[in-house]
Amino acid sequence: MERLAQEPRVALDTEAASFHRYIDRVYLIQLSSDHETALIDPLSLEDLSPLALLLDEPRTEIVLHDADYDLRILNRDYGFTARSLFDTRIAAQLAGEPAVGLSALLEKYFGIKLNKKFQRADWSRRPLTSDMIEYAAADTRYLPALRDELESRLKQHDRLDWAKEEFRILEGIRWMQPSDTAAAYLRIKGAKSLSRRSLAVLRELFQWRESTAKDLDRAPFRVLGNAALLAIAQSAPRSLNRLKSVDGVPLSAVARYGTELVEAVKRGTEVLQSELPAIKRPLRPEHDQAYDRRLEALKRLRNRRAKEVGMEPGMLCPNGTLQAVARAASSGGKQLSSIAELRKWQANVLGTDEILAAIQG
Repeated sequence: MERLAQEPRVALDTEAASFHRYIDRVYLIQLSSDHETALIDPLSLEDLSPLALLLDEPRTEIVLHDADYDLRILNRDYGFTARSLFDTRIAAQLAGEPAVGLSALLEKYFGIKLNKKFQRADWSRRPLTSDMIEYAAADTRYLPALRDELESRLKQHDRLDWAKEEFRILEGIRWMQPSDTAAAYLRIKGAKSLSRRSLAVLRELFQWRESTAKDLDRAPFRVLGNAALLAIAQSAPRSLNRLKSVDGVPLSAVARYGTELVEAVKRGTEVLQSELPAIKRPLRPEHDQAYDRRLEALKRLRNRRAKEVGMEPGMLCPNGTLQAVARAASSGGKQLSSIAELRKWQANVLGTDEILAAIQG
């Protein structure tokens, strides 16, 4: 860390194991300067505070590719934050690159093909193989050079200030605890079409799976997939023989968890009628034709500008941002600077006068 702190920029990446583990965490940290690449094993170190100092050093630029997740889990696991950021994915998007994945960019600029073999590897396992170590190192080894190529492209298009605004916003990223975890089972595809009784069964099955996955420290879908949970909730088998006949439920899962699954079904079928879960349908707001007109005018403006600057419309200004602008106008807010979703560079490209003209009809 002392050595890297003397460098003008350091590339960073992390590896987790959410595909394998219930309790996910940072299992590997990769760092690269222009001169060396180092891997940090957080499982073998009690104190990572030197890394926190590096991330907070304003004179050292931290280069990441698709930084959002890495910044969130470093903040969740260690309370770390970072500043002086450069995100090569955001830079590639703003530079108009048609493919912004790291593999595609490295192949385009340097002719380097990354091995995708370990994209879903279990990084919690020790020891890491030599192939895994090489794969992890490659994720950051070329980022400093890629950063320079993309900065050059941004300067050519006069878009470096756009990227810098996005990078400053990244500095504020923090881990947020998921809300309403009690209703997480309702987010299973197909759940909202079930009867209230089947929903009660699904809730019990979901809670059983969460508890089992936690005990095993295994990703929940590796215990039993969502489609199987839904199929069991719909058929509500009360015996092992009936459970075996449910389409989509692996016999291996029946052999291992069959008794527990039948018990969960039983608990769901015994929930009192008055206590059955119900889907709360949000009230639909009254149709606002003026809002629709504003939004369509904003989309026409955005699409026209996107064509002029050679960017995908959704990259120049996503529909969600345009909706926020149209809503602000509905509530009487006409100050564009007060709309958090609208970046300054987006307002400049679209034109503040043109935006105001669109929302004022």
